[in-house]
Amino acid sequence: MGNTLGKVVTLGFWIAAIINLITPFGAAAPWITGIAALLVVAHSVECIVFRKQIQADPNNSALAGYVLVFLFGVLHSGQWMNKNKA
Repeated sequence: MGNTLGKVVTLGFWIAAIINLITPFGAAAPWITGIAALLVVAHSVECIVFRKQIQADPNNSALAGYVLVFLFGVLHSGQWMNKNKA
């Protein structure tokens, strides 16, 4: 589980995005909502692209793998991209 700082920042963003849906942050609200929507789409695509690797991962169940890729995106799925290059 490398990239700890990146994952903490990403998790903080997701928490801020959820809070923004409940209580908008004023002028920043549309930006946060837009970025969150783009991340939902991008991470959903990553879940589809890496579904074989997610299901074959011995460290996590398939459900946990999908959740991790959906939350952290390339910070989690990057481990499979590096293996494909080697």
